[in-house]
Amino acid sequence: MGARSSQSRSPNLNSTDGHLVEYFRNIFGAGGGAELPPPPPGITASGGTTYVPGNGYKYHRFAEPNSDNFVISALSDLSPKNKIDILIVAGGGGNATPAPYTGGGGAGGVAHSVNVTAVTGTYPISVGAGGATGPNAHNNGADSTFAGHPIGTITAKGGGYGGYYPGNPAQPGGSGGGKQDSPDSSGTGTQPAQNPAWTPQPGFNQYGNPGGAGGRVGAYQAPGGGGAGEVGGSAPAAGGGAPGGYGGRGQPIPGFEYPLIGLGPIDVPQQGNSPTSNHYGGGGMGWGYVINPDAARMRAYGGGGTNNIGDAVNPDVHGPQAGTDGLGGGAGASGGGKGGDGVVVIRYAT
Repeated sequence: MGARSSQSRSPNLNSTDGHLVEYFRNIFGAGGGAELPPPPPGITASGGTTYVPGNGYKYHRFAEPNSDNFVISALSDLSPKNKIDILIVAGGGGNATPAPYTGGGGAGGVAHSVNVTAVTGTYPISVGAGGATGPNAHNNGADSTFAGHPIGTITAKGGGYGGYYPGNPAQPGGSGGGKQDSPDSSGTGTQPAQNPAWTPQPGFNQYGNPGGAGGRVGAYQAPGGGGAGEVGGSAPAAGGGAPGGYGGRGQPIPGFEYPLIGLGPIDVPQQGNSPTSNHYGGGGMGWGYVINPDAARMRAYGGGGTNNIGDAVNPDVHGPQAGTDGLGGGAGASGGGKGGDGVVVIRYAT
């Protein structure tokens, strides 16, 4: 039987393993039993606030209100390290202050791409602010963008604001706002139709959903805003005495957990904490006559605001109405709330 070639390669090796095997083969061949130098470092880049949490990646976080540039000044000598992962979250939709019957604000759209080929150069970053609140305010969240790559710009669309009865429709956005008055009055989620140049790229995904449907015509409880991971909750069909609709849950993005990038875990149970600390783009909760019995869903995973309904027994269970900054959460209803600011995060292997 013929001898196996020394150049044969295990079928279980992926391309990254192959490069590493070749690297160490060259080292051993050149130096015998000499002490090995460390593998070549990753790409050299600057911009934003940086984090090296010890998981094999370096992170650059860009936050509102500052726009900035991400600059790749040098590539790695080890080609598998010349890839970047990108997370883009737009600002969440705001909510008006006039009072009852207000739907939840839609979450900012979420776009996520992995294993993007790194190219040296300057990448302008813009981070969208959450929609403002105020009397009769109609404010969608602002878009977030990552520009400068040869494929084109990636845009995450700001969340649609929550409409309110009477006569103020909810707006479309990355995720749409909710509005009471009729079953088809809520805003659509536009994020899935964005970024046509990027959509065919392997590893690219984007997330956004419509707001929930109104339960009945007139001055009744309202639906929640859409979330990046889920349609906004519809308003119950019952009359007075019913709770508002839930905000749609955000989308979990593994590898972008909050503590890795300086965002503290959202761990207050009544605020609907993310059990994995990595949900982005939660929708805001709609107005209701009574408190919702499911406290864990009152603040959508991903930073969506709650409504301000409370009672004598649980006066504080409603939590804040504003969406959470850095997560693009939609604003909650009734008390008026600002949408959560978005975020752009870029990571690469060290």
